[in-house]
Amino acid sequence: MVKSHRPAADLAARLAVASSHPDLLLAPLAGPQEIEGRTVSVWPAGETVDPADPEKAPWEEAARLLADLHARPLPPGLPEQGAPAKVREVLSRPLPEEHPATAPVRRAYASLPPFPEPARPPRLVHGDFHLGQLVRYDGTWRLIDLDDLGRGDPVWDLARPAALFAAGVLQPEAWSRFLGAYREHGGIDLGEDPWEKLDIPARALAIQTAARCVSHAVDENRLLDPYESALIDTCDRIGGLAV
Repeated sequence: MVKSHRPAADLAARLAVASSHPDLLLAPLAGPQEIEGRTVSVWPAGETVDPADPEKAPWEEAARLLADLHARPLPPGLPEQGAPAKVREVLSRPLPEEHPATAPVRRAYASLPPFPEPARPPRLVHGDFHLGQLVRYDGTWRLIDLDDLGRGDPVWDLARPAALFAAGVLQPEAWSRFLGAYREHGGIDLGEDPWEKLDIPARALAIQTAARCVSHAVDENRLLDPYESALIDTCDRIGGLAV
């Protein structure tokens, strides 16, 4: 598989981490290199998670990988993770004025409290975790897509599944399996109530994902699907919290 990377992704340091932890992160076969003005890398092909079979989604394996990643030594010189900056970047883009979902997304973003201070000391984190970032290679699951890998707060890796659970997209049983496995495999201490740490990052990622859904629906000239509509409803509830 050949992957094209966005500019200024600090790939060399990130890909070196993958090569140092081949049990967790799929390492590239070659790259990065410049081809016709684009930065690309070459990766072994693996089996992706099947979105049509949610019952078999590897939530426990995903949790184990994240818990183990968060416990690995933080290499010096690694950039900051991409998640908080990417939220701000996506939500700073203009949304289609005419779309009915634009207003609830904007209200929700305006209602967001300041992002929590990063955990100290920082940990090694993926920076853009979701189930699409897992492949099965050589019989085991690995994390892929390292453009946002870096030092930071692990709660941002947990926040997207938390956001999907809060939106009603991820079933409670799957969320419980994921969170329980993360704790069982030695993930960071989330305290008795994990939402005290997850709430604001989960809200931020729900709003970011909803904004992308609106843009994609307009670009593709289609209605929002049920998954996307659930995220817009979540934005409506988030925006209502500030009223």
